[in-house]
Amino acid sequence: MKPINTLAICLAIAAVTVACGGDAAAPEAEVPTLDLTAWTDKTELFMEYPPLVGGQEALFAVHLTRLSDFSAMMAGRPRLEFTPESGGTPIVVQGSEPSRPGVFRVLGPMPPAGRYRWVLAIEAPDLSDRHDLGTITVFADAAAAVADAESSGEDDPTAITYLKEPQWTIGFATALVQEAELRRGIRVPAVVEPLIGGEAVVAAPAAGRFMATRLLPLGTTVEAGQELGRIQPRLAGDGADRATLASGVAEVQASLDAARSDHARAERLLAERAVPARRVEEAQRAVKVAEARLTAALARLAQRDETLGTGGGAAAGNSFVLRAPIAGRLAEVFAALGASYDEGAPLFRIVRTNRIELQALVPASDAPLTEEIREIALEIPGRSDPLVVKADDMRDAGVIDEATRSLPVQFDVDNRTGQLLIGQTMTAILYAGARQRMPAVPKDAVLTEAGRPYVFVQTGGESFSRRYIEVSTSDGDLIGVRAGLKPGDRVVTRGAYDVQLASAAGGLPAEGHVH
Repeated sequence: MKPINTLAICLAIAAVTVACGGDAAAPEAEVPTLDLTAWTDKTELFMEYPPLVGGQEALFAVHLTRLSDFSAMMAGRPRLEFTPESGGTPIVVQGSEPSRPGVFRVLGPMPPAGRYRWVLAIEAPDLSDRHDLGTITVFADAAAAVADAESSGEDDPTAITYLKEPQWTIGFATALVQEAELRRGIRVPAVVEPLIGGEAVVAAPAAGRFMATRLLPLGTTVEAGQELGRIQPRLAGDGADRATLASGVAEVQASLDAARSDHARAERLLAERAVPARRVEEAQRAVKVAEARLTAALARLAQRDETLGTGGGAAAGNSFVLRAPIAGRLAEVFAALGASYDEGAPLFRIVRTNRIELQALVPASDAPLTEEIREIALEIPGRSDPLVVKADDMRDAGVIDEATRSLPVQFDVDNRTGQLLIGQTMTAILYAGARQRMPAVPKDAVLTEAGRPYVFVQTGGESFSRRYIEVSTSDGDLIGVRAGLKPGDRVVTRGAYDVQLASAAGGLPAEGHVH
């Protein structure tokens, strides 16, 4: 109930005064206002009226909303039909055309005291509708009517009042909570990681200066084997640079050739008995020593040419060519043209981005459901709609992470569109194959406060309550609700922000209606 500030006060009090034969100057008692809200599939009715006294005139303030677009009805004439519970001909109280959009008046004398079934009917050029309002009692005197109204209980003090006028003008809509068959989804935190083997660091294979015709910038896409630059080794004091090693090989090769010629000559002279056998033996030893020196020199040169360190290079002349070991993008560039680096110093980091790994942290209680995952939807901050991805492979270690107390589950995901970024965090909805029947609301109805989801439930034409809910799953445009709502509840889907503002201004006095 709420105090009435309409013409009904004057009419009701005047009627009571006359009926009781009292003094017109007597103090006027506050008359309670009753209200009701009813819906059909065409219209919403919100009506305010005084306690009903047989034979006395009563004013009904009728607010009618088209549910097709939640706009105010602009035409038509409502009427109230009172049919005795015992049966008989309905008593009709006729209303008038709207005094302003959506607001109608039904004014007339009430039927004799008794119990009635009553209906509000509306006839408009393009719409006809009937609201069955159940039963109502018309009292024999005003005192009994007021006492009954006052005994009906106080209004909910936590209710949010949001008047019809702004509902019609600012933009507003509601939807019924209905049961739906939804895919079961697990909402879990997730992060994008590189694939196993999808990340590589190119390091300096030897100490030297980095050289390149052009330094590739950050974010460049490279192919496997593509040249990234070269390392020009430092000239070593011990002659370990490649030119010295190659010279050493040539020198040893010449020594070996000379030793072999000397050995052949010694064998000819021995055959002619011109030299002793000891001379041939010495020549043979010289050949073996030269061969050993050549083998060692070649090994040192080959070792240098094959020294690629961790960077994936290839020796070319006296420099090492740095090549990309995998295809991907340059995630980090440490190299600078002409700068000197020690062996093993990182120069580039390459990350494969066309395929990524999505790591979801699944609560231990939901871990068995991961075997049934068929589809994944990603709720990414800054993106209005979830991004649906298909996981080609799923794996987990079967071990609960000690820090998060959850099971890290990894999915391989195609990312050729580049919509997912390495290191990005989000909420993943892991959809299982089975469906469950549960209460569902449009996703536009669900708001969050400090991470807690809630909705505004319309409890009356101008009354709302904030209801915190427990989300079970999200499937397309529908949110499955585990707790907090039931089928038949009506939730706000458009204009929730204005209801929120009305909630914040709840301590301010309301202006009410002017009918």
